[in-house]
Amino acid sequence: MTTFMRLNRTLKLRILMTFIGVLGYSTVGSSMTIYYNHYLGAAITGILLIISSVSSFFIGLYGGHLADRHGRRPIMLIGSLIAILGAMIALISNSPIFQNPWTTFIGFFLLNFGFSFESAADNAMIIDVSDESNRKYVYSLSYWIINVSITFGAALSGWLFRDYLFELLLGLLIAQLINGSIKYFLISESFVPAPKAKKERESFIQNYGVVVRDKIFLLFIGAVILNKVIFGNIDFYLPVHLSDSFKTTTIFGFEIYGQRMLTLFVMLNTLIIIFSMTFVNQLTIKWSERRSLTTGALLQGLGFAAAFLMNSFIPLILASIVMTIGEMILVPSSQSLRADLMNEEKIGTYSGFVTITDPIGSVLSGSLVSFSVYIHHTGVAVVMVVVTVLLVLCFNQVMKMKTQAEIASSKNT
Repeated sequence: MTTFMRLNRTLKLRILMTFIGVLGYSTVGSSMTIYYNHYLGAAITGILLIISSVSSFFIGLYGGHLADRHGRRPIMLIGSLIAILGAMIALISNSPIFQNPWTTFIGFFLLNFGFSFESAADNAMIIDVSDESNRKYVYSLSYWIINVSITFGAALSGWLFRDYLFELLLGLLIAQLINGSIKYFLISESFVPAPKAKKERESFIQNYGVVVRDKIFLLFIGAVILNKVIFGNIDFYLPVHLSDSFKTTTIFGFEIYGQRMLTLFVMLNTLIIIFSMTFVNQLTIKWSERRSLTTGALLQGLGFAAAFLMNSFIPLILASIVMTIGEMILVPSSQSLRADLMNEEKIGTYSGFVTITDPIGSVLSGSLVSFSVYIHHTGVAVVMVVVTVLLVLCFNQVMKMKTQAEIASSKNT
């Protein structure tokens, strides 16, 4: 608590906004696929989700570019306004007097559009107002807050989504209005771009060209993609594996089959993070970046590999515990390293570029599900081990190149 009270005021507000925003969205977001499938069918639902994902990716890139050109706050306010408009349309589209799944999609499209547009500016502001002494703590706390919010939001969604969608959407709109008000009245600008003549301003392509030429950051992006391939399989191959291979068992008279085992696996992951994140953070606070990244990556990757080899209750529970411990060590260290590697004048652009990792990671994870028909669960586990080793090598190479760059920079000065 003492560390939290010493944080910059903007960081405290950002953490509060994270809780409000994630809680509001998670009450409905995770169930919208079911909603679209019910009203529009699986084929159209798939197309709509692809459109939303691709659009969010490109608007995230553009938002990052604008955040470096015009500052963080204007981009965050515009994104918030778009998100509020989207939440209003979704609410009206599921009101007692008007229901329409197509306008509901438009509402959620705008909502995600707004989130994506301001995401890079949002992340850049956190980096602007934090420093190396507290950044790892800030990312640990944010990660903990996200998991708490998702837990409560998902619980509300499970109980209320079917019969009280309008009320949940009203809560979502209120959450967006609260966060928008905080941004407008309480959040101040954290980055003032250096004034440049119009002819000197870099274009969108030129801006991201700087990132593409940054070899250390590109290697780090490769590591992030590898990590998303590993963790992404909690939504891709793990459900398939448990559905096909898990041996149904009874615990205290309660039948556990594949789908329920997946729920328990994910719930255990979330609960461990909620109740153990502070302890793990204190335990590893003095670890070097290299030790944290290597240990976290190995535990997470090998935990997943073990889960793909197991088909009974206790071994899968143990695999979930190992994977989660690795995740808690890896995530704050990885996010802190990401911030350290960014060009201070182009943090928004760098943050926008990070969004490329989500679609690539999802495609690769989805491809692994297709290949599992030929390589089976043993082959998938071997792939996880290989990807984990590559991830560790990437992180270590990034740290080596970062150290060399710092030494060269100190010599030049």
